[in-house]
Amino acid sequence: MSETRALGEDLRVLENGAGWLPLGGDTLLRITGRGHLGVLQRVVSQDVLSLQPGEGALALLLAPKGQFRAIMAVFADGEQSYLLAPPGRALDLDRVLNTYLRLSRCAAEPAPTAGMLAVVGARWREAVSATGGAAPREKGWLITPGALWFGETLLGIQGAVAAAESPEAFAALPSALEATGTRRVAEEAVELARIRVGRPAWGAELTDTMLPPEVGIGDEAISYSKGCYVGQETIARMKTYGHPTRALVGLRQVGGISAAPVLPVPLTAAGEERARGSLTSWAWHPENGAVALGVVRRELTEAGTKLAGDGREFEVTSLPLW
Repeated sequence: MSETRALGEDLRVLENGAGWLPLGGDTLLRITGRGHLGVLQRVVSQDVLSLQPGEGALALLLAPKGQFRAIMAVFADGEQSYLLAPPGRALDLDRVLNTYLRLSRCAAEPAPTAGMLAVVGARWREAVSATGGAAPREKGWLITPGALWFGETLLGIQGAVAAAESPEAFAALPSALEATGTRRVAEEAVELARIRVGRPAWGAELTDTMLPPEVGIGDEAISYSKGCYVGQETIARMKTYGHPTRALVGLRQVGGISAAPVLPVPLTAAGEERARGSLTSWAWHPENGAVALGVVRRELTEAGTKLAGDGREFEVTSLPLW
């Protein structure tokens, strides 16, 4: 089977069913220490003290002036809690978060796990339940024999993440999923699914120069009713008094070279030389060609607007991209 055909089939699996893919170990942290949720409450954007048993929520760690520093899903559990990071970002989260925790009696550290995988796609809950166990609620979590399940992936696509407690439990997970018809999917398909709906990713749209509202991170990760947290003043002011000057847009490449670009790429409007945006994510769709995300000035966000950069031409396109 050609790579193009396989990618197309993976995309159909994600849109109509469920697939699985392995995750690296640099994904999950455990935070411990007396009063650790109170410490988190004063640092992150989410109201973590309101979480009930089995619940989770997205949260942001921001700079004092509101720029992005980290994203996580918080799952509270009494004396310890779990922080799920985007794959490969847990150590970055640990480093940034511990600058705030070091003056407390709390600490964040990599959580012990024998392996992790994600179940993703429109029917992820049915896929998880078909293995013989319960599935977590969306954004929730639960403990099952052999694994912790979290109802969030931070991959920009709906699904769940399993953290296995033993090598034997981890080895059994793919077999159990595939026995029910859940096939392994490629990371490239998951990335395309993220770009399709315009979900920002750490390191792409979410960087230390961005304010979260500029890239569409708002109500789901920010509590506007809790007390103070790092960066709260800027975020509250933007919520109350005005709109961001930049916004995240979907893009279709309509001309130019087809090789993958080195991101980010400065973007200019038609007939201009000064950059007024950045190409932040790019991928090749087997049927639709090159699709992308960019962060541009608000006056360039209307569908049909022409942009250019790195020898390529783009057109702003409404989300989802297909």
